[in-house]
Amino acid sequence: MRQLQKIRQYQRLYQHFGAKPAPTTIAEVAEVALCSERHARTLLRQLAQSGWLSWHAQPGRGHRATLHCMATTSELSAPLMHACLEKGDYQSALQLADGDPASLHHIITPFLGGKWLKHQPTLRIPWYRPLASLHPALQRRRAEQHIICAVHAGLTRYTPGQPHPQPDLAHHWEASDDKRCWQFYLRSGAHWHNGQAVSDEDILSALQLALADPTRNAGLTHVREVSLVAPWCLAIRLSTPDAMLAHRLAHHVCRLPHPQHSDIGAGPFAIAHHHSHYLRLERQPWYFAAHPLLHAIEFWRTRAEAQNPAWITVGKGQNAQEAVTSTSGGFAWLMVNAGLPASLADWLHLEIQHCNHQHFAHRDDVETCTEILPGLPTPECANAPEVQLPATLSLVCYHTPELYELATILRARLKKRGCDLIVNGKDREAWHARDALAHTDLLLGDYLAGEIPGFALAEWFTDEPAWATALGEAKWQEEKQKLMEYGESEESLKNHLLPFFRSLLESGACTPLFHYRYRINTMENVQDIVLTAGGWLDFTRAWLPPTQERTTSAS
Repeated sequence: MRQLQKIRQYQRLYQHFGAKPAPTTIAEVAEVALCSERHARTLLRQLAQSGWLSWHAQPGRGHRATLHCMATTSELSAPLMHACLEKGDYQSALQLADGDPASLHHIITPFLGGKWLKHQPTLRIPWYRPLASLHPALQRRRAEQHIICAVHAGLTRYTPGQPHPQPDLAHHWEASDDKRCWQFYLRSGAHWHNGQAVSDEDILSALQLALADPTRNAGLTHVREVSLVAPWCLAIRLSTPDAMLAHRLAHHVCRLPHPQHSDIGAGPFAIAHHHSHYLRLERQPWYFAAHPLLHAIEFWRTRAEAQNPAWITVGKGQNAQEAVTSTSGGFAWLMVNAGLPASLADWLHLEIQHCNHQHFAHRDDVETCTEILPGLPTPECANAPEVQLPATLSLVCYHTPELYELATILRARLKKRGCDLIVNGKDREAWHARDALAHTDLLLGDYLAGEIPGFALAEWFTDEPAWATALGEAKWQEEKQKLMEYGESEESLKNHLLPFFRSLLESGACTPLFHYRYRINTMENVQDIVLTAGGWLDFTRAWLPPTQERTTSAS
């Protein structure tokens, strides 16, 4: 866009010379505007004709001219920003805002939510941080996990409201009586997002890559062999019985990107554009299942941080409908290092629970009455005697606003008692780094619920490295093995799950603190908002009603 380029060059001149008349040369102007001297003369003439600046050259070689920038960059860029946003060109609008999403926040609202663009329904969602890699191996954050499930298919998948995993790249499956050998019957006719047909060899290769990746195979270490025993028939042999294998394969880390191109998937939406401040997903024309009703979903970064990450806004307006809400089955939790003296651990449990109830009980974005499974509430903490606190304690917490707020409150309370609490916030990637949690005294984290609550909780126990700190590595491995043995049948897992986690809670190894209250604020024209267990809307179900009737004439 020539107008955009002209404004960008004027912005460079304005930033360099300022708003007052300044002596300069054509060579200096060319250097600042990143162009040749010949083009600099043309540019100065065009900008002067537009009334943006004045340029007075002095006769004679070596004499300096006078450049006066008369228009502010915001005066020039605002109309063009609106024009760019109207056309959906967020990238150009961001360039005009000098790459600062916060500069667009005050003008971007009317362009968000459900929009019909070139007769295609598009949903635009404002977002508060960059959306990083969308490879299943690299993401433990709620938004990226949800997007991964929209982009990549797996052998099985979870669907909101369904109590069992649903077919995906496998249309049927069956297990031997001893649950050690499974056969998955693969769907022929599926396509990758680049139009290439998905072969059974592709699916085998993609699954082998997942099994070989330590960041993805935590729940699949008992897989002994995978092979194609017939065309479009994948066999998985296990070292121990597992009735829940189809459930495990529905996890987001088991989604299967193209084995050679990890940004290409076979799910309902394809990645059309992905930059640090902008993500566009488009409906996959070759998708093998029911096609989504939305043509595109865009994430526009509009600010540096979010007050309530559990609240998602997909649009605002005078006719905004009532927010869609749910209370997460997941929860924020406290764990204490197994090496701390029991009396100190008991006192810290009680102190942190007091902090939690005092400061979060009346908030509308969290619920402090925790029940991690139906019939399994958080045990009441017994009174603990006063203890002598050490000079320092260390705490690692997920870098989320609520947990960091709780850590800050606790640090102030312990400071009054002569104890320095050293707080270290980690994102989810750093949290799972090797030995990242081994030597800390206290841990504050959260568990993101899955669509099938009991099984998702069991998966979390297998994958969460904080348990090694709270129980000790040997005890954690022993309990994981026990949990795996319970999976010999769905009935066995169901019967053992409540006693298993009740024992852990009563021992103080983990103390649930609060549930997040998810909320999606939507405009009136976004229909069928269905929340997933992670608090996101199901992209495959949402739709937009037409904005106006199309008229036709009879012949």
